[in-house]
Amino acid sequence: MITKNKNLLIIFFIVIFLVSNPFHLNAQTTPDPGLAGSYTVLSQEYNLGDLAFSDPSFPNPMEVRGSVHYPSSMTGGPFPVLMLMHGRHETTYQTSNPSNTTSDWPPAIGYQSITSFQGYDYLASQMASHGYIVISISTNAINAADAGVADYGMSARAALMQHHLDLWNTWNTAGGAPFGTLFVGKLDMNNIGTMGHSRGGEGVVKEAILNTSLGSPYGIKAVLTLAPVDFLREVLNNVPFMNVAPYCDGDVSDIQGVHYLDDARYSVPTDESPKHSVLFMGADHNFFNTVWTPGLYPAGGSDDWGYNSDPHCGTGPSNKRLTPAEQQAAFNAYASAFFRLYIGHETAFAPILEVDDIVPPVSSLLDSSGVFVSYHAPYSKRLDVNRTTTVSTSTTNTLSGSVTTGGLVSSGICGGGGGETACGVSPIADKEPHKGTSGTPALSQMAMRWNGATDYYQNTIPASNQNFTIYENLQFRASVNFKESTSGADLNFTVQLIDVLGNVSNQVIGDHTHAMFFQPGTQAWELPKVLFNTVKIPLNIFTGIDMTQVQKIKFLFDKTTAGSILITDLALSGLTPLATSISNNSISTAVIYPNPTGNNVTVDLGNAYKKPTTLSLFNIQGKLVYLTDNVTEELIKINLENFEKGIYILNIIAEGESKNYKIVKQ
Repeated sequence: MITKNKNLLIIFFIVIFLVSNPFHLNAQTTPDPGLAGSYTVLSQEYNLGDLAFSDPSFPNPMEVRGSVHYPSSMTGGPFPVLMLMHGRHETTYQTSNPSNTTSDWPPAIGYQSITSFQGYDYLASQMASHGYIVISISTNAINAADAGVADYGMSARAALMQHHLDLWNTWNTAGGAPFGTLFVGKLDMNNIGTMGHSRGGEGVVKEAILNTSLGSPYGIKAVLTLAPVDFLREVLNNVPFMNVAPYCDGDVSDIQGVHYLDDARYSVPTDESPKHSVLFMGADHNFFNTVWTPGLYPAGGSDDWGYNSDPHCGTGPSNKRLTPAEQQAAFNAYASAFFRLYIGHETAFAPILEVDDIVPPVSSLLDSSGVFVSYHAPYSKRLDVNRTTTVSTSTTNTLSGSVTTGGLVSSGICGGGGGETACGVSPIADKEPHKGTSGTPALSQMAMRWNGATDYYQNTIPASNQNFTIYENLQFRASVNFKESTSGADLNFTVQLIDVLGNVSNQVIGDHTHAMFFQPGTQAWELPKVLFNTVKIPLNIFTGIDMTQVQKIKFLFDKTTAGSILITDLALSGLTPLATSISNNSISTAVIYPNPTGNNVTVDLGNAYKKPTTLSLFNIQGKLVYLTDNVTEELIKINLENFEKGIYILNIIAEGESKNYKIVKQ
């Protein structure tokens, strides 16, 4: 009875939290990805030797050692596969005196390996309980010698992971020691996700690129980097990607992994792979790995944040640091959401990663001020309004519409290198992670500082792109410029949509997000930090204007007396639910055939619409490519012969009724 009452009390407080939180959005219906699944989990380790693998990219032989977590019942296989790689850490410890650690390899007499690969067992068990086979590999030999290699051992990390995949492919097809036939036919080698921590993060990016260069023998379908380095500035495209950034990282303190998203956004123009970045406000570098966490392993654990007096990241009584258990729970929830979405195809978790539901899963032990997400939508689900990638985009946006400002203290594109001025927030990369170096570009940003309620920033939308009903959201990435804003004060402003008749619809940023917070911390070299997060507003809540003729997107800085922000990636995202081309009994549904089509398509309005009717055809980027109005006949033929292959959106309007249909040109 006591247990039942406790459970009821927990449920009560969760309900109160969701109801009282103004940002609950889809929280009641989005499942919690961090809860354990129905499978009982078993695990084994394998060790083929400390010097069992060599690669031309690395001077020393490497160990082939790892662990595997898997469902106890594998009758329903083959199962999706995850492979995990740890980062750079001490490699051995003295058995008789665990405080004596080294970075040597192989272990000397009297020493044993620090088993860093075991540090993610909590995630491996979680995913195996949902029907995944999860492999974590050891890279101690690389850690012992990568300082002397030009690429810091990244090619060796990629080659070693590829070697493990080769081994598992053999165990999956023919079996063999040490597993016999246990895993024969049980691994789906065409559905693999990878995760790398610290230097392992760049390692899994390098491995995905290597796998592609080899003709993609294995299906790498998702890549997650956890507090990674980005020494080589590798660019990964055409695979779903997520970076996890810990705000209190005292090791990779410049959080350079944010460049993986920044660099890849537009490098392949038609990239259909979504990209995410997750910011944990109270997390350090080491606590994600239980072996590196003090008190959870005999040797080598540490709290890498070294400034205990900082009010946010320090260890004082009012700090906002996460405990090791909280940090691991947070990562467990968001990593699970990522892999279950892109490897398990459980689309119910998409709102968590696409910033539609910003209330964290209960299992993450976080609240909405503790985690922030960036989301870059696939090419076909995104219309870029202003990428802010060049100096010229301060006056002309990506759609070739005009960009204007009014009353601002200062404004302009900054930070991207190539002649652009620095954004001037801080000369220290630790405090401005999105900045570049002398040899690498940074993130181009639109910087704006205001001090009046009529100050504004405005993007004009060309006539061919003004039908916003095709898309679901307005979104952009943004950060407070802490140098030019009032210390400790969050910022707020209004987003306005203005139609061709001048009608205005307003939405206040603060009603939708915490993302415009003043960054915490006072440690002079590392805090506060500028980190970009996505602000996303559903388009269907803008009312009182003609959403088929939106002429301007305006940021009106009327909610905070003064402030300064940096923004990038202003876009429309998501596609509105489309009516099918199959007739039904609804009087508001047209019939479109043939669909898919080669050259011509017929639109049969029948009695669906009162006359006259307007038909507008848009390509997937929202550009108007065909228009006919005052239609009075029931059958309309559209010639698509000169159109490119792809998806088109047909918008039909009559008597105030608007409906979208998808047409596929083959």
